Amino acid sequence: MTTQTADEQQLIERSDFPQLFDALRVQGYTVVGPTVRDGAIVYAELQEVTDLPIGWTDEQAGGHYRLRQQTAQTLFGYTLGPHSWKQFLQPPVVRLWQAARRNGTFEIEVAAESSPHYAFLGVRACELHAIQIQDRIFLEGHYVDPIYQARRAPALIIAVNCGRAGSTCFCASTATGPQVARGYDLALTELLTAERHYFVV
Repeated sequence: MTTQTADEQQLIERSDFPQLFDALRVQGYTVVGPTVRDGAIVYAELQEVTDLPIGWTDEQAGGHYRLRQQTAQTLFGYTLGPHSWKQFLQPPVVRLWQAARRNGTFEIEVAAESSPHYAFLGVRACELHAIQIQDRIFLEGHYVDPIYQARRAPALIIAVNCGRAGSTCFCASTATGPQVARGYDLALTELLTAERHYFVV
């Protein structure tokens, strides 16, 4: 991946962005990020950069959510979709055990599900704040959620600073954005000019 130093920050050219996916896969991560599905930007497993919502933005207001294409071919030109990252950290359905009838008796088998190693790509500042609240609830105190812990511990968080706010955004009033402050492994700022498309890391 070609990078250039700008003070203490690194720059990644848009043309080099696929190498980030390659590097994450080599490290054993499953990349999860935003993609367009069913008229919305949702979080799902991504195979390549073209799975991202390239050139899509959203319009949001009270009771209103629409996607529209824009001429700018940004990868992260939207605010937030209807889903959250919690579905990957604390899935709604998890098999804890199963029972089988054998020779007239029941045998109980504990599920031996290995926890995935997710790389969350495109996490916004307000979403990071929500994940930190979940961490306090599920990881601190007397009762730790072992399923959440097993999924959260190996997770790599690649945050994206917001380039615009939606009419339903509230990060400024709650001091949770628009710039990510903590709780991430890498933070990206997407910049697009007439001559260049790149990311500040």
